[in-house]
Amino acid sequence: MTKIKNQKSKIYTLAAVLLFSSCNDFLDTPPDKRAELDSGSKIAEMLVSAYPAMLPVMVFEMMSDNVTDNGPQYTDRNNALVSEQAYRYEDITESYWDAPKTTWETCYEAIAAANQALYAIEKMGSIPSLNGSKAEALLCRAFGHFVLVSTFSKAYNPVSSETDPGIPYIEAPETTVNPKYERGTVASVYEKIERDIEEALPLHEDKFQKAEVYAYHFNRRAAYAFAARFNLFYGNWSKAAEYASVALGDNPGNMFRDYAALSKLPEIENIAYAYCNSDYPCNFLIIPQTGTLWGRSYPYNMRFAHNRNKAYETFWQNFPWSGAVNGLSSVWGNDQNSWYPKLWELFEVTNPTAGIGYPHTVAVPFTVEETLACRAEAYAMLGEFGKATDDLNIFYYQWDALHRQHTQQQIVNYYSQSRNGSPFVLMESRFNIQPGTQEYLVRAILAVRRFESVHTGQRWLDVKRHGITVIHPQMISQTVPGEPITIKPYDDLTAIQLPAEVISTGLPANLR
Repeated sequence: MTKIKNQKSKIYTLAAVLLFSSCNDFLDTPPDKRAELDSGSKIAEMLVSAYPAMLPVMVFEMMSDNVTDNGPQYTDRNNALVSEQAYRYEDITESYWDAPKTTWETCYEAIAAANQALYAIEKMGSIPSLNGSKAEALLCRAFGHFVLVSTFSKAYNPVSSETDPGIPYIEAPETTVNPKYERGTVASVYEKIERDIEEALPLHEDKFQKAEVYAYHFNRRAAYAFAARFNLFYGNWSKAAEYASVALGDNPGNMFRDYAALSKLPEIENIAYAYCNSDYPCNFLIIPQTGTLWGRSYPYNMRFAHNRNKAYETFWQNFPWSGAVNGLSSVWGNDQNSWYPKLWELFEVTNPTAGIGYPHTVAVPFTVEETLACRAEAYAMLGEFGKATDDLNIFYYQWDALHRQHTQQQIVNYYSQSRNGSPFVLMESRFNIQPGTQEYLVRAILAVRRFESVHTGQRWLDVKRHGITVIHPQMISQTVPGEPITIKPYDDLTAIQLPAEVISTGLPANLR
C-alpha cells in the first residue's frame, strides 16, 4: 500500500507600462539607471532583468487534468479566487500574485529589457565581443513571447493557427506614448520566435562559467533545450530532435534527477532546495520568481488540488515494468492533496515590524528529463520508432529500481491498453498522429512528461497542443456532484482571457 507522509523591486519598463496606460509622465525619465547602456557590462546587467519574474505555473496547473474538486467543505487559503476561476475555465478577475495580469506584465517587462539590450548592442556596432549578450537577449525575447502566446492564445497547430489570435510581438524599445498594437496570429508569433532563436544560436557563447550564475542564464544547454521544446510545439520534428541532442550530450541518463536519493534527505525543505539546486546537472535553467503564492498553494490548498486519486495518474502511475518511479513510493500531504516538494517558498521580509514582504519561489523551466522527452516525441513523430524507444528506455532504466528496459513492442502493447493516467485519455491531436505504433509511443512519452510536470504547469501545454479532453468534476456538497466541466480539444477556453486593462486599450479579447 502506498504511504502518504503527513506532515525585489520590479523594473517597470516602457513596453509593459504602455500596454496598460497612456501615462505621458512615464516618458520623462529612463526606466532605471541602466537605460544608458554604453558598455558590455551594463548590457549584461540589463539582461538579468530579461527573464520573466513570474511564470503562469499556478493557473496552468489548475486548468490541467492534474487537479480535481474535493468539495466545498474544503477551502483554499492562498489565492482561492485564482484557483477556482482557473479550474472552472472562467475569465480570471484577480489582478495580482499569480493572476494572468502578472504574467502579462512580467513577460513584457522582461521583453523590454531584452529589446533595450539589443538596441544598445546595435548602437555600439554589433561588435563580436557582444555576440554572447546578443544571443542571450534574443533568446530572452523569444522566451518571453513564447510564454505569452502559450498563455493567452491557443496552442500552435497546422489547422487553425494562421487565423487564431496571437499576442503583440514587441521588437524594439518603446519611444511613443500609447502606441497601437496588433495581436497578429499564433502562426505569425511562432514565425518571429523561430527567427529570434535561429539568429541567436549561431551567436551563442557559453559565457557563464561560474557555477553560481550558469544555470540562471540561457547557457548552452538551456538555449538548445528551449529551441528543442519550441520546435516540438511548432511541429518541426527534425529540428526538435537535433537541438535536443545538442542540449543532452552523449549520456543524458547520467544527469537525471535521483528521486531515490532525494527521498532520503531529512527534511522537506532539503528536498525542495535540492530539486532546484543550480549545482544539479539536470537543471538546465533556473528562474527566480517574485510575487507568487504557488510555493505555499500547491502543498496546502485543499479545495482544488492534486489529490490521492490524481496521484495514481501522475506520481504513482505504473510504467511498463508495472511499477512506479523508484523513490516516489510516498509523497507528502493527505487524501485531499498529495504533493512533492518541487517549488519552495522563500519569503523576503520588507517590513519586519509589520511582518510583510514578498513571497518567492524558484522555477526550473528546462531540465534534462523534459528535453529528453522532447527528443523522444520528435523521433516518434518522425517515424523513427527505434530511437524513440531508446530514449524511453533511458527513463525506464533510471526510474526502475531493477533497471529493466523494454522492447518497442512491449511499450506499444502496454500503452494500447486502458489503464489509469495518461495512456487512456481522449486525444485528438491536429499533428496527424497515426493509429498504432506512433500513437502508443506518443502516449508513452506523454505519460513520462505527465510524471515530470506535476506542480510545474507543463501538463497544461501538452493538453493544449495534443487536443486532450479535460473533464473537471464539480462538487456541490461533500457528497453531491454537480455538472462536470468538459474542455474539448482546441476549445476557445484553452486561451486564457487577456487582462481587462489590456482589452480596454483596444486589443481584441479572446473568444468565449
